[in-house]
Amino acid sequence: MRMHFPIAALLALVLAAGPLFAAEPLPVPGQTLPALSLKAPSFAQDAQELGVAGKKTFRLKDLKAKVIVLEVIGVYCAECAKQVRAFNALYARLARRIQAGEVLMLGLAAGGTDMEVQSLRQNGIYKYPLVADEHYKNHKLLHEPKTPFTMLVTPAGKVLFAHLGVDEDVEAMLARIKEAIR
Repeated sequence: MRMHFPIAALLALVLAAGPLFAAEPLPVPGQTLPALSLKAPSFAQDAQELGVAGKKTFRLKDLKAKVIVLEVIGVYCAECAKQVRAFNALYARLARRIQAGEVLMLGLAAGGTDMEVQSLRQNGIYKYPLVADEHYKNHKLLHEPKTPFTMLVTPAGKVLFAHLGVDEDVEAMLARIKEAIR
């Protein structure tokens, strides 16, 4: 059977695009995340702040906080670079709540190595703790979101808020966090 050029071209495009069905949906509020096994930060200050110093890995449930700001980033992500200033400001504004054990904030560097993460922290680009996910293990468990992907979650993994893309509205995020810790 001979196909006409336009149909053949369309079929070629569809096949080249990959699966016809979308990947699994990203986490949304109300869902519980799968059990992430996060590599303890190589940057000692981060491990200490998260309360995981001396551990090789940790889970969200190991974190002592009512709510966790979990940002999935790409080490070389241009969109993440747009968001980092706002999130550094958010982190600074959360300092009292972090010290009180109400909130923790961390970035999951999808595909990032310990060396890359440590460089980002030592150079002051990211002010808050980062963990490497060099082989994308946790990124895959989260259904491979594009970056940045931000969530507010409980230590039990319940998603309270999720946002894909740049979010520079620090005031709105602070309001969400305050609501979550009530």
